Amino acid sequence: MEKELQPNKPMKDALASYGPKTEHALASRLGEKRLELHGAAAKIINADNKDLTIFYPASGPDVANVLPSTHATKIILADKDQHTSNIIKEIKDIGGSIQKVSYSGNKSEIDFEWEGKSRKVIFYHLEIDKNSIDKLMGEVGHYDVYFEKKSQDLGSPEILEKFMGNLKNGGHAVLDYDADNHIGLEKEPLDKKYDGEDYWYGHHRMKIYRKQRNVRGMGLRLNLNRTLSDAEYTRNGGYIGIDEKAYEPTFKVYRQQLMELKNVFDAIQAESKEELQEKVSIKAEIIERLYKAKGDMSMVLDSPENLQKQLKHLIQMRAISAESHEIFAERIREAYNSPDRPTEQQLEKFIEDGRKIFREVFIDWVV
Repeated sequence: MEKELQPNKPMKDALASYGPKTEHALASRLGEKRLELHGAAAKIINADNKDLTIFYPASGPDVANVLPSTHATKIILADKDQHTSNIIKEIKDIGGSIQKVSYSGNKSEIDFEWEGKSRKVIFYHLEIDKNSIDKLMGEVGHYDVYFEKKSQDLGSPEILEKFMGNLKNGGHAVLDYDADNHIGLEKEPLDKKYDGEDYWYGHHRMKIYRKQRNVRGMGLRLNLNRTLSDAEYTRNGGYIGIDEKAYEPTFKVYRQQLMELKNVFDAIQAESKEELQEKVSIKAEIIERLYKAKGDMSMVLDSPENLQKQLKHLIQMRAISAESHEIFAERIREAYNSPDRPTEQQLEKFIEDGRKIFREVFIDWVV
């Protein structure tokens, strides 16, 4: 019988600070803002600094984001590409000391010490699909944290269901999209300031949920949540913005996302009165977020509002030099005074074209 974790207490004081060497290494790797975000996550996920097991599919070699947000002692990673050597390098880069590396079939185990504690990474080099999932989950067992940094296609809803099924009741799921509140996941109160652009995480924002129970169709609903977030991101022009020249490829992607969203919505079973009401609520949310939302000028490429959004994103991602920063700032100043400054009409056209596609896909949903 799986062990149920005890509910978290309210946000506690920060965990003991890192040693100077580790803190510098983490800040160099992640950036100070990302490290601050992870510190806030750790107060929720592991405030008592317990020994936790993490499962992270499609992980790449990403240990640097896991450790400061969970302080885990056992990190299970799985990826279709071989990353063992890169994992070893990343552990060293963030101040860890490798103790032992062993291999068995498609699995490598890396024992290391980090922040005065012995820890282990178990890396599975495999493609996660319907043929490998049961064996993998049988070996992995139950875990305290399910971890995603960047939402992506991790397989069928049935695979997602098994990922969540192995997460212990009372454990946490770290996602970069909103999960609806009918699937046994309760959102934890990460401080509101981490919703801002300075705390970009994955494709969107970090979300932390505490698992309360297993719910039928959880994988399907998570797939819907992720697809809705991706469609909303496209509908809002992404972080770059929308240009009239890019309408066709953008709306092609948007249409595909809407069709996938519709297919997932239609596949959700609703037999009881409560389940039928939940589907009504989900439908209303989709309409609100994708059809009724008005948007703003930051969505229109080369508007001053859009350039400011791009600059803020590049700064946060540490992807801009001091020289480029000044050039960007000058572009913003020029954009405010330009006679060719994008207009509200361009925004309205983009929004209305998006609504047209929505009506074509969800034929009977809106008038």
